[in-house]
This record gives sequence, structure tokens and C-alpha cells, in this order.
Amino acid sequence: MECLSYCIASKIDLSRLDNYYKTGDVNHIAVRFRDVLKLTTNQPGVLIFVFKNGTVVSWGIKRHAINPYLETIKLFAEKPVLFQVRDEFIYLHGEDKTAIEPHGYFEVDCLTIDRALDSDDIKISISYGFSQSVKLQYFETILESLIDKYTPLLHSLSTTGKIGVRRKQIRKIIGELIGAKSEMNLLSNFLYHPKYFWQHPTLEEYYIMLERYLHIQRRVNAINHRLDTLNEIFDMFNSYMENRHSHHLEIIIIVIITIETVFAAMNFHF
Repeated sequence: MECLSYCIASKIDLSRLDNYYKTGDVNHIAVRFRDVLKLTTNQPGVLIFVFKNGTVVSWGIKRHAINPYLETIKLFAEKPVLFQVRDEFIYLHGEDKTAIEPHGYFEVDCLTIDRALDSDDIKISISYGFSQSVKLQYFETILESLIDKYTPLLHSLSTTGKIGVRRKQIRKIIGELIGAKSEMNLLSNFLYHPKYFWQHPTLEEYYIMLERYLHIQRRVNAINHRLDTLNEIFDMFNSYMENRHSHHLEIIIIVIITIETVFAAMNFHF
């Protein structure tokens, strides 16, 4: 069976989505938690968790069947993601074991859930880890696009000694990098365990299992480090541009003073 996770937006209005399913859709049962909405259907084993952070995690539903749900959920989303960010896992039921590890034959991660413990509570706990992982995947994609976008400037500087952009453009780039970092660190919740586990502490071990396996904190640190490095590089560019501008102003002032001195000497002579 498949567990699919998507990052589709910056944020999802769970209150409006909850109201939509409770008043306009009799085929689904919606249960609202603090920052996640659980959807169940009349199909056994099918679960969909919609997270406030703009992610969706589905259980027991095929890729082609999840698309109508995603299209509906996007109607209640803020800043929809314009490219696909998706991750997939295989899950199955086992005996006396709940763990995640690479599949023995296929290049996918395989989650085993103890048949005796299988419940919606276990799956929502695990889904928090999948949700944060796919949200991180979105930020990693953004970071890679920023690196690809601005690497030519670094090559230009190293080969020609020029970067071919103005100070205003450099400041825009710095603002873009700061915006990406603030979105991840200030507007997202990667640095803390979800508040859901304050009321369900016995379930936290499953989230921690996913967090460790998917290296969530390590990936957060890696993204921040790369963003800091880019920011430092363009800060140096900005300082270089400002120093060059100041140098040009000094030359202009010296030329003006020289011209005034020459004219003053000519007037005195004549």
C-alpha cells in the first residue's frame, strides 16, 4: 500500500476546509485537530491528513485517485506551490514491529506498522513526520533553484572580475535569500515538535522515529547553512559595489576640485 505526501501551498485554511466537508460533502467524514484535518471515506484503509502548513499526507490511496482531493484542497490554500513536490512510501502490516527502512528490492522507503497497533492515531503521528519532510523537500527545491539561478554570477566574477548587476539587484537577491530563510524558520515549525504530542505523549515515539530516519533536523541545519553562505557571498558583493560606488564618487569629487582649482588659477593669472 502507498503513503503519499505532497506540499501544495504555503498554508491551508483548515477551518474553511473542515466546513466544506461537513456541510457540502456527505461522502467524507472530517475531524479537525489543532493543525491537521483528518478525512475518512467509506473505503476501508483510506485516510487523508491535511496539514495547516500546506501539506497533504494520504494512506491507502493511489496517485491517480488523490488528484481530485488535491484540487479541492487547493481551493482553500494560500500561495499555492507552482511545481510538484511529492514523496512516496510503501507501508505494510507486520507482527510486533513498527519501523521504517529501505525496501529490500525497490528504491523506496518501506514503513512497517505493527498490525496490533495499527490505528488512525499511529498514522497521524507518523504523518507529522512525512508532512515536515515533504515541506523540507519544497524548501530544498527552492534552495537548489536559487543556487542554479545565481551561480553564473559567481562564475562571471571569478572569470571576468565583473558580476554584471547593479547594487539594487544585489539588494533584491539578498532580500530573496532572507525571505526564503525567514519563511522556513519563522513561518514554519521545523524547530519544534508538533503541539499534537503535548496531548498525546505516548504517540511521540513514532514521530521521532520518522524525524530521525528522514534526518529532518539535519536537513533544516543544512538548508540554513547554505542560505547563510549565499547571503554572506552577496553581502560581500553588496559591500564591493558600495565601495566601488564610493570610489567613483571620490574620483568625481577630486576631478571637480581639480577643475575648480585650474579655473581659479587661470582667473588669478589673468
